[in-house]
Parts: sequence; structure tokens; C-alpha cells
Amino acid sequence: MAAPASGGQNKREAIIRAATTLFGRYGYRRTTVELIAREARLAKPTLYAHFEDKDAIFVAVCQAVMDRIVAQARAASAERDAVARLTGVLAAKFTTVFELVESSPHARELLESSDARARDVVAAGDRAFAEVLLAAIKSAAREQAVSLARFGGKAATLQSLLMAAGHGASWGAGSAAEHRAQLGALVRAIIERPAAPRAGRSR
Repeated sequence: MAAPASGGQNKREAIIRAATTLFGRYGYRRTTVELIAREARLAKPTLYAHFEDKDAIFVAVCQAVMDRIVAQARAASAERDAVARLTGVLAAKFTTVFELVESSPHARELLESSDARARDVVAAGDRAFAEVLLAAIKSAAREQAVSLARFGGKAATLQSLLMAAGHGASWGAGSAAEHRAQLGALVRAIIERPAAPRAGRSR
């Protein structure tokens, strides 16, 4: 169970942590407000002082996940090496989602929520993530660590390829470490310049 919470913000965070655990364990439908309050070690009236219903808690969980993804992507964008930088940015989203899906049999249900507010939160988070990735690509290009000429001179073209790599990195991955390693290999294959052909010996 989550540790007892004190203070308004701490209690709100305890509710979100508890709900994240229970949504993953039981799915959205089987998770009740009563279960969340018990996991957070709070009384139901205290929970309702912070959230109007289970839907509002779910939206807050989605917001917390997207905030974490974007924050990790921004931290990774400070890496000096271009491959590590772009891999880290992509891993913030795609390895995190891979871990969520692999750790819960109910992840697909949660990812495909029909709640309009949750979808809006995820869409806004995805847009913020895309901006971080695009900025990381442009900074790598300014440093001449990436040649945009190979991608029609467009950072957005490389962005699309890297997003596709992020989606594809889960193929055959059995763990988060394997997922990230495959993601790094894909990033390297996409952005590194091909080696110049070696000149043949003259006779």
C-alpha cells in the first residue's frame, strides 16, 4: 500500500500513485473509488475532496504519465552525444509505454480509453513530446552530428522516421533494457552517415 499522505498536494499525489497501481492491476472497470482510497490510505471523503469521481482520477493518472514522459524527454535532450540524446528522448516515451504494456494485462484497455478528457491529455502530451524530439534533432543538426541533407533537408522527415523506430523497437524485446538497446541501434542506423567507400589499390 502507499505510504500515508499529509498535506493537500501529498494526498493528491498519493491518490494518483494508488490509482496508477490499481488500474494496472485490475483495469479501469474493476478499480473502484473504495479500492483507490484504501490503497492510498485515505478516507473516501478525503479522496472526493480532491477528485469528483473515478474518471477524474483516471485523467489525473494520464496527466501524470504524460508529464513524466515529457520531463524525461527534456532531460535526455541535454545529452551531448547525438545518438544517446535521440535515443533517450525516444525512450522517454516508447520504452515507458512498453514497460506499462508489459507490466499490466489491462494496459491496452487503459491506452484505448474512450474518456475524451483523457484523450485530450494524451494528445497534448504527445504534441509536447514531438516538440522536444524535433528540437533535439535540430540541435544535433546544428552541431553537424546529423546531416539533414540525407532527409531532404527537413528535420520533420527525420522526426517521422525516428517516431517509426520508436514504435518498432518493441519487436522481439523481452524487457525494457532490450527495448532501449534496440531503440538505440535503430537510431544509430538511421542517423549515422554511411562509411565512405574505400579507394581500391591502383595497379
